[in-house]
Amino acid sequence: MTRPHWRHITMVLMLATLAGCVSPSRQDGRLAVDQLTASRLPATVVSQGADAASLTTRVAELAQGELSLDQALQLALINNPRLQAEYAQLGLARADLIEASRLSNPRFALLRKDERGGDGRGYTRHFSQSFTELLLLPASTRMAKAEFARTQQQIGAAVLDLAVDVEVAWYRAVAALQTQAMREAIAKAAQLSAELAQRFHAAGNLPRLELLMEQAAATQASIEARRAGADVAEARAELAALLGLRSRAPWTVPARLPGPTARALDADTLAPLARQQRLDYAATQAELALREDALKLARNWRWFGDIELGIERETETDGARIRGLEASLELPIFQQGQAAIARAEAERDAAAARLSELELAIDNQLALALERLQMQSDVAEQYQARLLPQREGIVDGTQRELNFMFKGAFELLLVKQEQYAAYQDYLEAVRDYWVARAELRRAVGGRLPDDGDMGEVSIGVDAILPDTEEAPDDRHQHHHH
Repeated sequence: MTRPHWRHITMVLMLATLAGCVSPSRQDGRLAVDQLTASRLPATVVSQGADAASLTTRVAELAQGELSLDQALQLALINNPRLQAEYAQLGLARADLIEASRLSNPRFALLRKDERGGDGRGYTRHFSQSFTELLLLPASTRMAKAEFARTQQQIGAAVLDLAVDVEVAWYRAVAALQTQAMREAIAKAAQLSAELAQRFHAAGNLPRLELLMEQAAATQASIEARRAGADVAEARAELAALLGLRSRAPWTVPARLPGPTARALDADTLAPLARQQRLDYAATQAELALREDALKLARNWRWFGDIELGIERETETDGARIRGLEASLELPIFQQGQAAIARAEAERDAAAARLSELELAIDNQLALALERLQMQSDVAEQYQARLLPQREGIVDGTQRELNFMFKGAFELLLVKQEQYAAYQDYLEAVRDYWVARAELRRAVGGRLPDDGDMGEVSIGVDAILPDTEEAPDDRHQHHHH
């Protein structure tokens, strides 16, 4: 073969290698995930592609004051350690893409030959490169790019999943704080009542049995307040872990839950939205397409084994030089790619089964989440519109009858406890409504049609304990003056 032919072969190999050198940067994958999740998140999040100093400053700003739900989501999505580990998977997929888009290094061999009994030495130089890799380079690059994109979708799904976890933990933390405020107000009122009862008993105006009842109610209220404080610590620790913060850091959450929204959601609207928004569904679809591509490639190349081209140059002991082209071809005699095809078919079938499983799961998750949301909305409405006013009326009526000696102190304590329990149940119903709504967002895979329509702030402690300082004294004066 003439020298120009060698030059042409070398040029082709160099161009193929240079074409494969184009690869995504370290930040390209993170920015792609940001684009996937931006329209699906209920908050505007600082880009993962921002520099470390900007992210550190933003974390420090958010961790100092009261965290709204949007701020908590922003903090978690730039500071959660679990999510950082997920983003590390982008580096692995990027490494696979770089490897798949480049040819393997060529082989060079040198052989020195010494003539027996002579002084001359000969050399043989051998340079070879796999030609099969060159032929498969476009296909391997295409599949690696598809896998890189699929990894971005998987990480985007993990981002949205974390956002739902943060939302649930945030609502639980707010509800725990509001319950603690209620229980502490109840404990304070019960303690004041018990102290006043002690004075009346010392003056001979209150039987010992009623004194013990007041003291027992105060002790029980103190126990419930202590338990509520422990619940606050637990909810705060859960939220702190998701935010990537210490639970003792000087951050807090609002003191009241928002009320449920009035807009109703239906499956006919959300089902196609879930198919469009869920990134885990998109990643599973991409996996199936990738496996089908791999199966097609295995079938098309089943008769082609490894082909290797080489150049050999030999220098004889007498100074003569010999050049030659070498080609080696794997003969498909015993194996014709049956194993590769069988493996690709099995992986394709498994991916198809996972897609069918996920489609069924999405439908069932959506139906269940809608049912729970509607149920919790109805329960919260029943509490606020009917049960709480009814309990308040019962307490007021029992108080009046006690003042006129138609009822005893035990009956009043009982109806008061039932009123407090109803209020706590109402808070839990509102909390569970927002938790159910967050789970519906998980089932849909992103924003809901009525996101942003937050309800009014839910009922506060002052509505059920309007005058904790004066009520005990008034009750005892009416009853024993």
